[in-house]
Amino acid sequence: MRKNTSMSSVLFFKLLPVQIMIVAMGSINSIVDGVVAGQFIDAVSVGVIGIFFVVVSILNATGSVLLGGSSVLSGRYIGSGDVDKTSGVFSLNLTLTTIISVLSAAILLIFPGAVATFCGADEHLKGILIPYIYGYAIGIFPQMMAQQLGTFLQLERQSKRNYAGVATMIICNILLNITFVAVFKLGLFGLALSTAICNWIYFFILVSYYLGGKSQLKYSFMKARWSDTLNMVKIGFPGALLVFCLAMRDVVLNRLLLSVAGQDGLSAKSSLSMVGGLFIALCLGGGSVVRMLGSVHVGEEDRDSIKELIKIGMTKALLFTLVIAVIVIASSGFVVRLFFADPTSNVYKLAYQYFVIYGISIPLIQVVQVETNYLQAMGKNICVNVFSFIDGFGSVVFPALILAPFLGVFGVWLATPIGIIISALVYPVYAIIHFRHIPRNIDEWLLFEKDFGVSDDDRLVVNISSMEDVARTSEQVNEFCKAHGYDRKASLYSALSLEEMARNVIEHGFTSDNKKHYLDARIVNKNEKILLRIKDDCPAFDPVSMKEQIKPDDPTRNIGIRMVMRLADEVDYQNLLGLNVLTVTIDRVRAKG
Repeated sequence: MRKNTSMSSVLFFKLLPVQIMIVAMGSINSIVDGVVAGQFIDAVSVGVIGIFFVVVSILNATGSVLLGGSSVLSGRYIGSGDVDKTSGVFSLNLTLTTIISVLSAAILLIFPGAVATFCGADEHLKGILIPYIYGYAIGIFPQMMAQQLGTFLQLERQSKRNYAGVATMIICNILLNITFVAVFKLGLFGLALSTAICNWIYFFILVSYYLGGKSQLKYSFMKARWSDTLNMVKIGFPGALLVFCLAMRDVVLNRLLLSVAGQDGLSAKSSLSMVGGLFIALCLGGGSVVRMLGSVHVGEEDRDSIKELIKIGMTKALLFTLVIAVIVIASSGFVVRLFFADPTSNVYKLAYQYFVIYGISIPLIQVVQVETNYLQAMGKNICVNVFSFIDGFGSVVFPALILAPFLGVFGVWLATPIGIIISALVYPVYAIIHFRHIPRNIDEWLLFEKDFGVSDDDRLVVNISSMEDVARTSEQVNEFCKAHGYDRKASLYSALSLEEMARNVIEHGFTSDNKKHYLDARIVNKNEKILLRIKDDCPAFDPVSMKEQIKPDDPTRNIGIRMVMRLADEVDYQNLLGLNVLTVTIDRVRAKG
């Protein structure tokens, strides 16, 4: 089996920037809010915003149910070649998001006092927090909708629209924050109102693509896959449980910090909460890509692509997080001064201490993100639920409660790296329990069951970059089929089909622009059939539709496409995630006829 899996790396890092920007956007906006609050209002307001993160986390948890479930279901349907079901999941997602976001906004607007009490605010802080709650509620609907749309737009190859939306939102947030707080003196209400308006701007930029009629995924209330609702919740719940546990962790740690370090400890923690998402944007973004691509590969039952995906997450992406960790540690003093200008103050010293300790933990966060998102893509929901509780609550809270009485606030800070180490051990422990022994090979570590996909002997994976590769691969396919008992006719059909479609990509796709392109072919023997799956990152080209456009009175035009359509039992095409994916099926029995 000869293979070169460079396309996996290209696709991973093609999808990664958008996911990083989506995560970083929230953190950058939080940084701006925190800096403006600290510089133009007071240090107490920074802590008040931090208290409200409990509500923000719960809203994110709710969105994570829909986003996580939709990502996995969409990926599986894409992997199995069913675009109609993908559109059904899209419609279901947007409908449920609309209902939940409107109800959430209503609760915040009608019961702001109760919400403030839930966040842990005393009577004094409640009066400061309620105006912030009013302003924030206005933007909940567009915030939750944009969270979902950003992921679906990647399926539509609309990364540039995501970039434009993120950049516009960040710029508008800076300008509106300064205008509302520094100029009009609207305080925390002005901060929240600025965020709400920016959420609406971001939402309109994203949703406009689906209003133009060019999208592959179409919204239809009637075609929403309501039958997938329970499955969506079941798949997405672990991610939501994690966010909910993080919110509950904040409640416990906030109260613990107030008891051991007072308002300074709370403000120090809140400052990291505002900027921490930016520090780990690559980790969170990489995890999202692992979940998205992992779900597609699980739908395809493609062992090779899954192995390459995890390898990328645990090597190339991990190396980037090491660089980020060094940068975070080196720049901690500068970042903390953005929130607390006086480096001699107690709150500055506490925040600096926490930033450095957190920076050391970043590479392990990458490991945890790859593990938990892969488990979610594989459908190991029970394990992911346990993972979510341990990572989101138990692994940090219990060490903090144990260490704080002896080490004070430093014990609370130290609980973070200890908790991440504990979380990273969940996956290997689960693998050992699952197989009832220490996994003996990479397949067992990746939790592959014996009936998942096909064995190494029943598949051939190749990378094609030239016409010489096309001819060589055609011969390999012919020999592969013969070795698996297919007669001369079926073997020849398979080889010719692969050769013609690969040749078409090399001749037309590779020369369509000045970019470097990739073509991967996967040949599988399964259920008395040969499955040829060809993937390339060239401009979209649908040979199935082209077949319908070929004039019957022109026998010489597109003869290669004609031949493949005649030889194959099934031909399926889809273009999602920026790839042309052509699947050709040759039946052993029919080929004998």
